[in-house]
Amino acid sequence: MADADLQKHATAMPPFYRGVRFLAHWSVRLYFYDIQVVGHENVPEHQPLILAANHPNSIMDTVLLATETPFRINYMARSGIFKHPVVRAVLNGVGVIPIYRASELGGQPARNRNSFYRAYELLEAGGCIGMFPEGANSPDRQVRELKTGTARLALEAEARNDYRLGVQIQPVGLNFADRDRFLSSVLIRYGKPIDVRDFADLHRTDPRQAVYELTQLILQRLRDVATHVHDERNRQLVMDIHRIYGNELLKEFMGDYDVDVRPLTHKLFDRVRAADGPRPDLDDRFTIEQAIADAVDYYEQRNPAMVARVRMDIRRYKDHLKQVRLRHDIVHEHSPENLSSRREAIKLTAYALGLGPLAIYGMITNLVPYLLVRAIVSHQPEEAKRAFIALINSFYAFPLWYVFLGWYVWSSARPPIWAMVLFVGSLPLTAFFFLTWWRKILVYRDRILSRTLFRTQTNLLEDLRRERERLIETFENVKIDYLIARFGHLFEEDAAYALPWQPELASPPGEAPKAAMSPPARAESAPTSAGLTHDSSPQLQEQE
Repeated sequence: MADADLQKHATAMPPFYRGVRFLAHWSVRLYFYDIQVVGHENVPEHQPLILAANHPNSIMDTVLLATETPFRINYMARSGIFKHPVVRAVLNGVGVIPIYRASELGGQPARNRNSFYRAYELLEAGGCIGMFPEGANSPDRQVRELKTGTARLALEAEARNDYRLGVQIQPVGLNFADRDRFLSSVLIRYGKPIDVRDFADLHRTDPRQAVYELTQLILQRLRDVATHVHDERNRQLVMDIHRIYGNELLKEFMGDYDVDVRPLTHKLFDRVRAADGPRPDLDDRFTIEQAIADAVDYYEQRNPAMVARVRMDIRRYKDHLKQVRLRHDIVHEHSPENLSSRREAIKLTAYALGLGPLAIYGMITNLVPYLLVRAIVSHQPEEAKRAFIALINSFYAFPLWYVFLGWYVWSSARPPIWAMVLFVGSLPLTAFFFLTWWRKILVYRDRILSRTLFRTQTNLLEDLRRERERLIETFENVKIDYLIARFGHLFEEDAAYALPWQPELASPPGEAPKAAMSPPARAESAPTSAGLTHDSSPQLQEQE
């Protein structure tokens, strides 16, 4: 068979693969509120390819990559998932290659050799192998140290072909806004590929060192495209800072704009599932989040006391919000002076009563499968697997429930066919409508609560607003200090270390910069006279 025919065979999607991919595509589009892909232009064409991705969300990662990549991916996966006969048939049908642990070989080491030979042959035919070099599910927003299997596979494939094969390793970052939450967002980033032939000379003389250096390069490239919080203990702090300060950073560095680039089919699908509306740029969002993570790591090493103070101030602010049952965005985005509790109450009443019956119908008719899936997911101790378990069980539970309801109504009342079609078709649509209806009810409720607090407890709400402003001021000062500490040397010849994206900080030569350059002192605590209480738990006292 000619090389072109081999490559076409290796990358073509057989009917079974195409069918599974079609179902998976619309399933994940239903499950996630938004899926964005950047860097597709980095993926090499017509070359043997290894997709190396981080692994934050178990099997959901494989599903997302398969649905967003325009050619067939042959994953390498641990043999344990092949135990169930139905699962084994599906995995074999989509070309998954089993890898056996030493304890699973059963005295047959040839089983792993055969798996690797199959992978070599796929690469030699110009195919694509999918691998997760971490070797296990990773913590949220963290890329673990990598196993060496990806590098060894790539280098050995090159060595078998006198280092002329041209294997490319494509780093892929999977970034989940909230990995186990229904209707959340995910960003898929394709980074710059690695040409394995660059390590040919080193591999000839020192194979172990070549494997090590290639593995470290893959790790570096993965952390470039996937959000990585250096210390797992700081993950919540990074997310809190991003939640409070992220929008300000987005507007300052990325601009305030939204461009809707969804295909027409996706727009229609989003409208049907009641998830329509503008989409923020997830690439910008995760870029800002990574910058915050880098800054936290920088100060954790150089000024841990300041990090502890910021952590405690944020925790106090969150506790105060919890006491008054307000979300941060309500305090930030809605000025109580501009809110009319009467107007909001009228809107809430009209919306709740006018569309409530349809929403309640959607809730009642979908409650049984929802509770069933939630019970199954709640028994899964590993967070990284919950999203896929929810997806796969929903795929069965809801359709089977709809079939049962349809059968029950038909056997009980014998309605016309058109009425049956209308009834069964309304079940999933009204389920999504209920979610939208309930979210809007909560928004109206928060606005009314904010206005009520402004009227009845003005001091309390003003304390919250001042507390947030002090946090923002702290972040602003630390931001300037961090940018100059990290990047000021690039602009030493410019006045006052003026950074390209901050020309307003420039000052004449010889004069002091216009912004504070040192970490701020701890802000004064928010007053407690309005009814806010400070957390005096032993843990906080110990941090203090």
